[in-house]
Amino acid sequence: MVTSDDKAAAKYQIMNVDKKEVSFVKPVNKKAKKITVPDTVKIDGKTYKVTCVSGKTFSGANKCKTITIGKNVTSIKANAFSGCKNVKTIIFKTTKLTKKTVAKNAFKGITKKTTIKVPKKKVSSYKKIFKSKGLSSKVKVKA
Repeated sequence: MVTSDDKAAAKYQIMNVDKKEVSFVKPVNKKAKKITVPDTVKIDGKTYKVTCVSGKTFSGANKCKTITIGKNVTSIKANAFSGCKNVKTIIFKTTKLTKKTVAKNAFKGITKKTTIKVPKKKVSSYKKIFKSKGLSSKVKVKA
């Protein structure tokens, strides 16, 4: 079931009711210049951790320049960033991504003009993971 948060800023899918976890499905405003996958979100008055970025989440968000991924995200699905031709910066606050939790081609479609900012202690490991999941070797990954 896909639902909106209490602010109606994005669509979410409830992944685990007991653990209160949701997946960020897509932003409501595809013309937004900044899109944030929050750490937590309120749905029907209950707080859920945002732990996943769904497949093709940012597809069609052609005006977006900056994407921020929250600290609770543990997985990114296939083609999540497809169609992100105009994105200049993607900021990752999470330190919980692994080679197993980032899907094949998750980063396919990001251009070499994009800079990816990650937590300082994750630069080396994230660079390897992201490049093995479709990120061009010309994209800068830095702290």
